[in-house]
Amino acid sequence: MRSALSIVRTALRPGTAPLAATMSSIAGIEKVPMSRYEPDEHINDRYQAMEERLTIVRKRLNRPLALAEKVVYGHLDDPQNQDIQRGTSYLRLRPDRVAMQDATAQMAMLQFISSGLPKTMVPSTIHCDHLIEGTTSPQP
Repeated sequence: MRSALSIVRTALRPGTAPLAATMSSIAGIEKVPMSRYEPDEHINDRYQAMEERLTIVRKRLNRPLALAEKVVYGHLDDPQNQDIQRGTSYLRLRPDRVAMQDATAQMAMLQFISSGLPKTMVPSTIHCDHLIEGTTSPQP
């Protein structure tokens, strides 16, 4: 099995055809874990599943897809039978990961903790783009 580095080196050699940059480009490359906490889940499998869903959607719509459409339609629960009418359809999605931010993330995590469930259905991360320091008096 070829590594990602060997494929890039081959693509950069003079006289070779440019490497096609599609999501399925990594499907045949060695398996890469999603994270150190998910060693049995591989990113290659996720990208392959997304590419399969997008192939179905492209055939149904009979047109190229915009980037935002690829991100959304790549996560459809049932791309074969899902109603896909822009602006009117409610989509059934299966996200790979949930990323939350700041105070709303803390509230969501507190609600999850109070639910008593042992684990989330999908990996969840909290991103904080600033630090807040509480004080007891106004600053000059």
